[in-house]
Amino acid sequence: MKMKKTLLTSTLLLCATIPVGITNAQDNSEYERWRAATQQSFQTYLDDNDKAFIGFLKQRWEEVETETGKSEDTAPKPLDIPVAPPVIAPVIISTPATQPKPLPDKPDPSSSPVISVIIPNPQPIVIPAAPPIIPPAGPSADVNFYGYRLAITYNQAMTTSFRQRPSPESIADGWERLAKSDYKPTLEQLKQWQSSLHLSDWAAAQLVAEFSSKIATTDNARTLLSWFLMVKLGYDARLAYNDDLYLLMPADDDIFGVTFFTLLGQRYYALPTNGPVSVSTTVFTYGKQHESASDILKFKTPEGFIASGQEGKRTLTYQQDNKDVSVVLSYPAEQIRYLSTLPQLGLSRYPTATLPALTREQITQQLRPLLDGQSEEIAVNRLLNFVQNAFKYETDEEQFQEENYLFPLETLHYAASDCEDRAALFSQLVNDLLGLPVVLLDYPGHVAAAVAFSRDVDGDVFMHNGRRYTVTDPTYINAKAGMAMPNFAATPPDVIDIF
Repeated sequence: MKMKKTLLTSTLLLCATIPVGITNAQDNSEYERWRAATQQSFQTYLDDNDKAFIGFLKQRWEEVETETGKSEDTAPKPLDIPVAPPVIAPVIISTPATQPKPLPDKPDPSSSPVISVIIPNPQPIVIPAAPPIIPPAGPSADVNFYGYRLAITYNQAMTTSFRQRPSPESIADGWERLAKSDYKPTLEQLKQWQSSLHLSDWAAAQLVAEFSSKIATTDNARTLLSWFLMVKLGYDARLAYNDDLYLLMPADDDIFGVTFFTLLGQRYYALPTNGPVSVSTTVFTYGKQHESASDILKFKTPEGFIASGQEGKRTLTYQQDNKDVSVVLSYPAEQIRYLSTLPQLGLSRYPTATLPALTREQITQQLRPLLDGQSEEIAVNRLLNFVQNAFKYETDEEQFQEENYLFPLETLHYAASDCEDRAALFSQLVNDLLGLPVVLLDYPGHVAAAVAFSRDVDGDVFMHNGRRYTVTDPTYINAKAGMAMPNFAATPPDVIDIF
């Protein structure tokens, strides 16, 4: 399965240019003081860790077999989505002695909690100042990173090409050349951007790959430099080779559809940080890691990086109570391009990727009038109606020609979506706007959700971790809370905890 998602074609707006260079004698003297103070510790680090690592790299490498991870769910998705029959309220005949009961769409506050939606205050990302450690008159690479223009300094010795056939000796020599270069300023800048832009591990790996591609002269040189920098950033990045070099890294969650090998009980994935990666069945790698590198890529932590640049816009229309509703949203277009690079992860990772602050504020402001003052059940049903009817349904194979789980922002952007995409968006909205616990329901070939209400709701329910959950299916058109899609009503799903 291809792991490169369909990308958004957009014009990259460079929102900030970071100055490079030292502008006065005081800055020069500050840099020289820093360089003098760190040079001795740098040399010690090279002697104690890099020298031992270089010696180990020159030894015999292990031959390992690679595998390709399967898609998480291989069952075919429904092509035609059923429409739930309308719920007809009973006709109540009033007499002077009998008062009519309230209609289902008018909650009784005394028996059901009333929803109050809080509009979040968006916090704009402030572009950070340039790092203070910049060599005077040194070269720099201009990196256009999802709307941010970053000028990252480097030492000329880091641009050494790697044109020889990969071998333990040539790889060890390549590491030694990089370790002897004055790479510290580059590393400090990468760390600064990682912190200032709130880069996830995946985004940090992409920044390293993008920088490496700017200054390396061959693909193998880019891979070698990316490996070196990721290790120096503390990641358990490993190099493997046959006729080419490959960078592989472990992760804290299963990753589907990409090549991996298993070493010392740990899976190392050939992740597409700079485009799709194709690895043959056998590669050679080393068994001992650098002493300073132990971090794995964390995907379980909610994605926090927000791109900048040109705005994308989307208007979603549907009907609520026989009235037209339009929800107008804007978002960083580059965020779609960024999200499209992530490999396919477990289902629980998608609802937790929060929307950009402005997008979240917009959707909250526009849906709030439909939710405020309503009972939990009515508010959930109105969010179900929004997700069921404001989006066109298509399977991933129809829209992308491959399995392609979407993050909530992607669902808001793309022309169509399927069941797991809608379940992720709906779950996030229920948790974010209503504050109710919600889980995903993973059926063979279908994904829905379930909500834990404060009061019992009739319909399809089950107990999970001491809570009573009611089935809510954002793909089953016009279905209310408690209505499971008929094709799956008798099938017990896997319950995935998210909120």
